This record gives sequence, C-alpha cells and structure tokens, in this order.
Amino acid sequence: MPIEECGNHMIMVLGYVQRSGNVEYIKTHYNILKQWAEYLVSDSLLPAEQLSTDDFAGHLVNQTNLALKGIIGLEAMSQMSKLINETSDAQNYTNIAHDYITKWVDLGINKADSPKHSILNYNNVTSHGLLYNLYNDRLLDLKLVPQEVYDIQSAFYPTIKEKYGVPLDSRNPFYTKTDWEIFCAAIANDTTQKMFIDDIANWVNQTPTNKPFTDLYETDDGTQPPGIGFNARPVIGGVFALLLLDKEGYTAPAKVL
Repeated sequence: MPIEECGNHMIMVLGYVQRSGNVEYIKTHYNILKQWAEYLVSDSLLPAEQLSTDDFAGHLVNQTNLALKGIIGLEAMSQMSKLINETSDAQNYTNIAHDYITKWVDLGINKADSPKHSILNYNNVTSHGLLYNLYNDRLLDLKLVPQEVYDIQSAFYPTIKEKYGVPLDSRNPFYTKTDWEIFCAAIANDTTQKMFIDDIANWVNQTPTNKPFTDLYETDDGTQPPGIGFNARPVIGGVFALLLLDKEGYTAPAKVL
C-alpha cells in the first residue's frame, strides 16, 4: 500500500511534532521523508491500481480517497520542511499540493449529481464512499482542502444512510467501517455528526452479538459480513477521533516549541 503508507507517515510525523515540539525528529529522518514525498509527487494525484487500507475491498485504480491522503501528505511534508528551515522544499511541496488539490476537486467530486459528493474513483460518477482521509486535513490544521468539500460531504452522507450507519462505499451496498464513520463524523456539520454517532450507538445497543466491538458491520441489519472476523482490533481506537478536535470549532495544535 505505497500511497497509503507514505501518506500515513507524513501525517503521523507532522502530528507528532506539532504536539511534542520535537523538531529534531524531522531533521533525523528528513532524507527518508523526502524520498517518500517524492513518491507522492509522482503517484498521489493519479494513483495506480493499488490497495488502500480497506484492503478487503480489493485493488482499484484512481481511488479518490487514497489520492486525497497522498496530497495531504505532500502538504504535511511542506510544513515539516518549513519547521526545519528547508524553505525551498517547503515552497515546492506546498505548490504541488495546492495544484493537486485543485485538480483533485475536479476529478473526485461529482458536481453534476444531486446532491454533490466525492466519488469512489475518478470517472465513476455513480459511485460514492466515505471520504475519511479528509479528517487529516483538519487534524493537522493544514487548510488545504476547500471548505466546500466538507460541506458537500456533510450534505451527502444522510442521503445514503441505512438503519445503522453509512455504507463504506458503493462496491458493497451495506457494510461499513466504524472507525471511518467517526472520522467522517468528526469533521461533519452538527446534524450529520449526530446522525453518525446516533446510528452507531443504536447498532451497539440494539444488535445482539457475543463478539467484541467490531470495526466492520452491515448497516442494514447490524450483522458482521460473513467470512470477515474483525473483532476488537486496534483500529477501533478511531472512535475517539472527535476528542482530538474541539467540538465547538476547530482548535489548531499547540505551536511547536
């Protein structure tokens, strides 16, 4: 999962430094960070046929959500370069990230449909998916992605919800990921955020099971998909995503020391 993991590392390292003030960590690992960033320059806008973190769904070319993670990773790299006074790199990576996000909006948002929404992969206008990687733009206070995208997704999710939540994407009519739903809820408007959380709470309270809290379930009847036993995995920690953001309005991370 090269785009997935390169993007993850950029996001995690910047997030760590923003909260710890340990700028030396960037200096120590700058060469490999830059190597990963260069891969994102070449491959993030138009991802080849790859797996994303939702690997059980299979390979797919030009995944909109995967491309977004890579582009956010480039802006994170720009911020890291800036923190250690690599000003030329900082300007280069932010220029690329802003150019890519403009192109991404044209490629990844189905503006002709009603309501507008992000599509699963480019040119697949009837598709949709949880745009959970958008959370990282808000988490790191990058302000890279236009607010319009946040608003579009907040308006769209209620139109495709089922009894117990919003399906992961249009490759399967019902199953979803608990952690990604909360990522989406954390950056949605108040009404949509409440919808996500209420539906998950109803799923937990209303559906009988003898298995631990799962991150994969069917939104229509609350059961787990047959043959995929996701139980009490570490990723369920994603349900705490809201706690990193101020519910009354986003508060940027503390300034680096």
